[in-house]
Amino acid sequence: MGANIRAMDPDRMLTLTDAATLAGCSRKALERRVERGSLVATRDDDGQRRVRVADLLRAGLVTLTPACVEPGAAPERMAEAESEVEALRTALVATEAALRRARDEMRTVKTALMDAEARATVAEQDLTQVLVGEAAVREPGRRGRLRLRTA
Repeated sequence: MGANIRAMDPDRMLTLTDAATLAGCSRKALERRVERGSLVATRDDDGQRRVRVADLLRAGLVTLTPACVEPGAAPERMAEAESEVEALRTALVATEAALRRARDEMRTVKTALMDAEARATVAEQDLTQVLVGEAAVREPGRRGRLRLRTA
């Protein structure tokens, strides 16, 4: 298992059958990985499951051979290229984690903003009711304090 691929878009979506062919395993093996959660698959409009090439790379089912490395290149160059790919993979995982944290933080901020807007609306309604619904007068000698005139 673990075929080498060259110059393929990591966001490209493959059917499970195509992904299995690329990975050198059976479709059933990929289905089991999806069921276990070790491989992410989505359903398209036709209900067919598809897998991103990047997810195959992340799961270690395929390896990326950099386009700059010619087939049959020296083992040292292959090792260097594999090291670069591993560094990129590590950076990708870290970037994805940072993106998840940023999205979580954004949801928290949006929730806080919606709460603040709701409190501001209630406060505005209360203030309008106090100023319009009841006659407000200032107490002599007290700046900024309102006293409601009662009947």
